[in-house]
Amino acid sequence: MRLLAAVILSLSFAFHPFLASAQSLSPDDSGTFGRFDAHTRAAQTAHGFNIISGPPALLREGQRAFLFDVRPGDCGGNDCREDRERVERVDRSGSRPRDEHWYAWSLRLADDFPFIRPTNTTLGQFKQEPQGCEVAGIGIESRGLFFYNKLCAANGEATYMIDKPFISLAAARGRWIDFMVHSNWSADSDGFLDFYVDGRLIASHRGRVVYNNRDEVTFRFGIYRSFVSRYTGNTGNPVPRQWAIYDNVRRGDTRGSVEIQR
Repeated sequence: MRLLAAVILSLSFAFHPFLASAQSLSPDDSGTFGRFDAHTRAAQTAHGFNIISGPPALLREGQRAFLFDVRPGDCGGNDCREDRERVERVDRSGSRPRDEHWYAWSLRLADDFPFIRPTNTTLGQFKQEPQGCEVAGIGIESRGLFFYNKLCAANGEATYMIDKPFISLAAARGRWIDFMVHSNWSADSDGFLDFYVDGRLIASHRGRVVYNNRDEVTFRFGIYRSFVSRYTGNTGNPVPRQWAIYDNVRRGDTRGSVEIQR
């Protein structure tokens, strides 16, 4: 089955009808997100970001999905000087603090998605702008995926309120995983954050979850790699290629407005 999926992916690159124009199409079922923009420091390559319209095995639901593909040296802007590589899309509309929000997205890692520690891999993050505090997200460590929420201080230091492993990398490869986040992005005691995987509650925090109640929280998704030189220093090789597919990236007012049917 995994070999078949890999063959299907190679076919999606070989036959141009499967690739839709990233400039002319919006994502399926995006809820209140609307369109997403390329991260200003994302690598500008032909392979890095595409909207695929098939084959069906690479779509979670609907007619289109996002394909992200990061290869050695894929960086842009200051990332090239700051030891980072990425291809990400960013929600430019933002979410207001102290309002209740539901978010959902589906992720499918490549069958051979590599573990690249001590280089970091981030697969989605909520950030408060313009301060730049990364308040929550999904990363890879200890050969598994984990969800985190961290509080940023004025001096730039962060305290983790949630640091929850939820699936091994081996189990995550080559399958769809459905995520949901329910939040009130508040810097006060009324804040909360719930994280769901495949419809099941995995982690929760009650209390302050963001830096302040002034700045909006934006969502970005794709593949972001930091401290790239650590992998190269340990192995003598460039960081290997990583690719993943995202589908049904949604934001709404209720769980029912974003949750995918399983």
